[in-house]
Amino acid sequence: MAIVSTNQGDFTFQSVDDVIEFVQTAAQKKADLWISGDDEYPCLAVCTNGQYAAINFFQNDTGDIWLSYNDKNQNEITFIADGVQWCPAADAVISINDAFLCIREFLSTGERPFCVQWQEL
Repeated sequence: MAIVSTNQGDFTFQSVDDVIEFVQTAAQKKADLWISGDDEYPCLAVCTNGQYAAINFFQNDTGDIWLSYNDKNQNEITFIADGVQWCPAADAVISINDAFLCIREFLSTGERPFCVQWQEL
């Protein structure tokens, strides 16, 4: 089971494909989504804006946090995070397709995904 939390409420999904489809729809606009399994942690905080995303991985609630890393990106992208505009460093921005891979891996393993690079915060 996967839970996706948005500013519109919490949504429960039984399949990873359903989560990806939901995120694809949300990615068409600036959105921030929290994705978790049965427990609150670990979880992913996914910010989307069209073809771009930035992801935080929260291992727990005591400060073990990582941010996506992509040294090939040079574009500054603005996201919405907790209802306010957020413009992370350009090297935190990944493609939306990499975000989908990341979500799929996270929901399959429950661990920090290896398909993207991370920077510890």
